[in-house]
Amino acid sequence: MKTINQVSSAVAIAIAFLPLSNQSAQAARLASGTFSLFLECNNDGTSMLLNPQMGWQYSQDAIGDMTDGYTYDMTGMAVFQNESDVFVALAGNMPLSGAGYDRSLDRIFYGDLFFTPDGDNFQNSMTAGNLYGIHFSGSQDSGANAGLGIYQNVAAKTVGMQNFGHRTYGNYEGMVDTSSPNFYGDLGVSNNYLNPNGPGYNVISRGNRVQNDGFQMLSVLQLANAGFNLNQFGGSEIFGFKFNLDAILPELPPPLPKDVEALKGIGEEYGYNWNEKGHDEQLAHHDQVMVEKQAAADTHQSEADAQGQQADVHQTQSQMYEERRQTSNSEASRLWSEEINVRNNEVTQLARSSSGGQGNGIIATERNRRNNIVNQITQVTRTLTEIPGQIQTQTQLRQTAISQFNAVPSSASALATARQNASGTIQQAYAAVEDLSVRKATWEQYKQANQWDSRTREEQLALQEAYSGDWIAIRNDGSAAKDEQELTLFSQRISNFENQVTQQRQNTIQGYQTQISQADSQISSLQQQLQTAQERKPQLDNQLEQFYQTNTLRNRLQSIQQQASQNLGALDSNSSLTASQKAERREFYESEIARTQEFINELNSGDWKTSLDTLFDNAWSYFNSVLRQDARNSDRPIFDANGNPATYSQSDVTVQIPLYDEDGNITGYRTEIIGEVGAPKTVGSEYRREEAEAALFSTVRQERRQARNQAQGDRNRENNLKQQAASRQTQALSQKNSALSEKSAENERKNALLLDIEGQISQVRDTAIAEARRETMQESLAQANNENQREQALEDRVGARTPDNPGGIPNSEAEALSAMSVPEPSSVLGLMAITGACAALRRRRRAV
Repeated sequence: MKTINQVSSAVAIAIAFLPLSNQSAQAARLASGTFSLFLECNNDGTSMLLNPQMGWQYSQDAIGDMTDGYTYDMTGMAVFQNESDVFVALAGNMPLSGAGYDRSLDRIFYGDLFFTPDGDNFQNSMTAGNLYGIHFSGSQDSGANAGLGIYQNVAAKTVGMQNFGHRTYGNYEGMVDTSSPNFYGDLGVSNNYLNPNGPGYNVISRGNRVQNDGFQMLSVLQLANAGFNLNQFGGSEIFGFKFNLDAILPELPPPLPKDVEALKGIGEEYGYNWNEKGHDEQLAHHDQVMVEKQAAADTHQSEADAQGQQADVHQTQSQMYEERRQTSNSEASRLWSEEINVRNNEVTQLARSSSGGQGNGIIATERNRRNNIVNQITQVTRTLTEIPGQIQTQTQLRQTAISQFNAVPSSASALATARQNASGTIQQAYAAVEDLSVRKATWEQYKQANQWDSRTREEQLALQEAYSGDWIAIRNDGSAAKDEQELTLFSQRISNFENQVTQQRQNTIQGYQTQISQADSQISSLQQQLQTAQERKPQLDNQLEQFYQTNTLRNRLQSIQQQASQNLGALDSNSSLTASQKAERREFYESEIARTQEFINELNSGDWKTSLDTLFDNAWSYFNSVLRQDARNSDRPIFDANGNPATYSQSDVTVQIPLYDEDGNITGYRTEIIGEVGAPKTVGSEYRREEAEAALFSTVRQERRQARNQAQGDRNRENNLKQQAASRQTQALSQKNSALSEKSAENERKNALLLDIEGQISQVRDTAIAEARRETMQESLAQANNENQREQALEDRVGARTPDNPGGIPNSEAEALSAMSVPEPSSVLGLMAITGACAALRRRRRAV
């Protein structure tokens, strides 16, 4: 037989996915298939038929349909796919650790969970190599020797007799009430999926462990966190697991290549005689046209490249100017933070050191405390005023989105409308397919009536010649004729068009759903803000009231005044100060006392709250109009460490101003002298010196800002030139794309010739691959069959389970003795039956 390198089936494997461009665990959604699970003893079993739905899917199993008692009753199964993860939950009365013992004194466990892609029954799926097994229990009878996880290419077996149970499903069904429509979960007792007379498959005989299957056992809490409804099923036990969707996605063969030589080679590999089909001349013509269109596209690409180079030149210039802008802006910021702001702070400190500055500072601090509370009240009040209207707006937006969502036409209506408004090309495609399909259907009936597929090409041509209808299927060389090609081509165009309409409709639906969700979220947030504001407003009002009631500003001002009075009184006795220093301090303390008294008088002039607010509101203007002016005009001397009046040194009056190059980098400094060496230092002279230095640096900073603006303008100009070049480049690329579009159209016509060839080759290949998979399964199926025959032999010895033989009681003395120490699966009736049989045998021996 021909060797097949690709062993995965490419036929219509019995698994379905939502329409997607590629099949990966990240993009695909498992839409249909069948899960089935039986206990090792086959005392109960259940199944689930997957549906294409979101969220958890639950399958309720019939209650009380087990043999051997409560422990062996399974109650249900649930499955949920979350992106690439598949969650499975199982419920029943048997613990995961098993219950009862088999004939080898091993525990009886759950069997393996099987999965078959939708479209075929269990036996056919297994024979075709499409059966998956999930080993999740401690079963000693399972052939899943690679540990817990997912197995593919599975051959299943039955171990029911080994576990004092039922070898076949039919034997199990014969001992229980099968009337429930959910006898097997989603399946009733009469179904085409399970064979009641064949082996009662419940564990893996042989299979290949899937690598990186992501298998993980899950607790009840983990299942609940994944959304599983713990109250969905009865039973004392709930457990589950998860795994990667990739693990049960059938591997599809790669698509046939569009490369003609590669496709030709594949066709010949499978016996398709390409050379006799006469395609080479037609393909050569299409290739020549595409070469001409490509040459035109290359010319336009050259023009686009030239314009792109121009755009790059302007981009380089733009980048240079941008770097200049950034450098100038950075230097302007540095001058402010390191030079100007530092000097401004010094000036501010001199103003704050004036008499009355300490009291004004305390007033400013209290003002800031008040303003903080007032600002919060203002914000809360604004929230209470504005939020209701915003909630109403969002509610209207949500209702509009809901109305628009409800107005989205059905898929059928959307397709009908889109078809009605489609372009002439699509209308032509629909008309052509409607016409061609009817003619093709009549032709197919003619072919079937005349055994077309079994005819030679010459006989087929003769039959076609004798056909009285309007259809030509093949040409003299056996290749597809125009009618066949056009039907395929137009059908593909319609499919692409309808897929686009469906996707656009889905995008519209998702857009409205997003709007509704966003509006819901916004309404919830706004309602929370409103509730918080309603709770916060009285708290803030009370906080402001407490601020006024408990304010101690008067006491603090009196403390400042008292401290100044004490300092004033201690001056005469302070021997560490010179006469000049004492005179300067006396003047300061006297002014400090007087100005602080003015603040106190203002507080005592009227209502406490009004007086506080007046002081607060005037604090900033007082600082500017009084304290700053005092500092600027003050002739208070500044003393050195020895108590002598200080004078200016050369470094005190020298300022270094930076110089810059064209790119804004510092290249040197110029020196500015702003005072006289030896002149006395006073508070006022220091104030004016710091102001003068700040003004010098402010001038330089302004120049840097102008340089920044100039560079920004130059950058914008270069960007405009770059944009013009880019527009010309875009135009050239558009012309190129037009040529490539014409080339693509020619390629589409070429591909139309290949459609029928691809279909024939893929059919031959897929059939061979499926056959190869079946062949690879033969050894595994043979092994499983041997194991099933051992089960048959055991049943022949001990008898099938029946109401009269509930435990599979052995029918010979040797077998009875070996079974004495082996409990029947938890059933008292079974244990009594075995014990009674053994006792009867012992009595018989004593009688002899």
